[in-house]
Amino acid sequence: MERVRFKSVAFAAALGALALAAVVAQDAGAKSGLRDNLTAEKLPYNQVLPALLPNSKENTSVIAQNNGTAAATIAMDIYTPQGVLVPSASKVETNVPPGGTRTFAQAINTGLTPGFRGVGVLSSDQPINALLVRDIEQAGTGRKSYSIHNAYPTGGSVVTLPYISNNLDNTYNTRFAIANTGSATACVTIAYAYVGGGGTTDAGTGGSGCATGHPIPVGGQIAFGPQTVTAEATQAMPAATAGRLMAATVTSTGAPVTVGVDAYLTSGPRKLGSYDGFIVDTGSPASDDLGTTISIPLALKLDGYYSQVLMSNPNGTAANATITYRSQGGQTYTVNRTIPANGTANHSVYEADGGIPEGFIGAATITSDQPIAAVLFRAKMTAPGSYIDEDLYTAVNGVPTDRATTTAKLPLIFRRAYGNNATCEAQGALCGYNSWVSITVPGGGTANVTLTTINDPTSAAPGCSGAATYTTTFAVTGSFVFYQNANSNNGLGANPACLWGGMTVTSDVPVIAIADVTTDLQPGDNDGLYNAFGS
Repeated sequence: MERVRFKSVAFAAALGALALAAVVAQDAGAKSGLRDNLTAEKLPYNQVLPALLPNSKENTSVIAQNNGTAAATIAMDIYTPQGVLVPSASKVETNVPPGGTRTFAQAINTGLTPGFRGVGVLSSDQPINALLVRDIEQAGTGRKSYSIHNAYPTGGSVVTLPYISNNLDNTYNTRFAIANTGSATACVTIAYAYVGGGGTTDAGTGGSGCATGHPIPVGGQIAFGPQTVTAEATQAMPAATAGRLMAATVTSTGAPVTVGVDAYLTSGPRKLGSYDGFIVDTGSPASDDLGTTISIPLALKLDGYYSQVLMSNPNGTAANATITYRSQGGQTYTVNRTIPANGTANHSVYEADGGIPEGFIGAATITSDQPIAAVLFRAKMTAPGSYIDEDLYTAVNGVPTDRATTTAKLPLIFRRAYGNNATCEAQGALCGYNSWVSITVPGGGTANVTLTTINDPTSAAPGCSGAATYTTTFAVTGSFVFYQNANSNNGLGANPACLWGGMTVTSDVPVIAIADVTTDLQPGDNDGLYNAFGS
């Protein structure tokens, strides 16, 4: 069954432009508007998006891409946390061409009231890729935080979350939303496993058809965070988890669920990173997100940038894991970790046992004697080893190497959108919206890749309005990062003044790809990192 993921894209100025893109597209023959006699059940391809937010300080937008071979009708339905459809908020886009995208921006959806929090369901008559973009504005400063989720059309009965924190060091927090993707009430329990051992289980109180657990109605969701926030439909995590770094396992009976996690700081730098929960289904390899060999598509210790890997073991037996870091030049560094049964472990490139030098950039591979999940976090210090962080925080899922594909699709690619080319070339400033793409060859071999990027002429970004296709080839050995803002080896084969579109990577051997989108036009955490869609 097709599965699709959500990860963060960015940016206040871009959100306005993204909303405009859907309007401009109508002049190109596409149609949009309120849902008219369409239901998700009538359209065979679906994705569920937890925690939609049209709010003056926190908002979401959904980017949907036609991944089929014919023009698509794409519909967006929005439900309250209790699973009640909001008919006035439903939107439909028709005649979306293959590879084309449409944006559903909650901030300008007149069918939603400020402060609404709920669940979005995308449906289409063609396969679709989808990204959920979240932005949060700090009150009084205008500084932004961004993140991206990939969308899932289906969920699972067991979901593991490698990184959860509840006011760790009075700073580090997570909030996670659990959405029901089934056709009956989901009864959910959450088991928390602490770093260092121990844990606690939130068994809920039952009700609404559940003997135990937290009931989630069809189309509904439940969210957990450090504190109860009624206005955001968020419940407090158990008091025993306060001050803890941990992993969590969500178990659902009655219906499958999908989980989205947002990691953030309550003080200091603006930081927001998001990742998707990992489905645990060892009896169905096509659905299972765990692996005994996992690719971490990016690892770095460079100019203040650094990465950390967090792992969870939802098995009843301890896992012995080895992390092998490999630079773009082929140098390797090895770290061993034991992950307790139903527990968690982690490693940062700044930990001494790795011996990873300053200037390192590459990827990592985790091998384990038990199936595990791993998530990558990327951040930046003011200078190497300063331990003073800046406004940057991104997360992306580690990918089992058996999920590597010969085709990878990246729905959002930028080069200097809304930027000033002259200033960018002369001073490296005001470069606008840009992206980079990291491609990893599991096992460290060589892949001959072709990168094809199609500009979206409906984006409304100045200078991006022309139809254009850029194609280039490259031999990737181990891993390589293509920076679209660069004037060489940028993955485009050209240096367009403005690009806003999507990329398809084809390879002669299976690869794993991720992309990051960022901007230098405003203060804050302006980066969004997401996994490519394999096909």
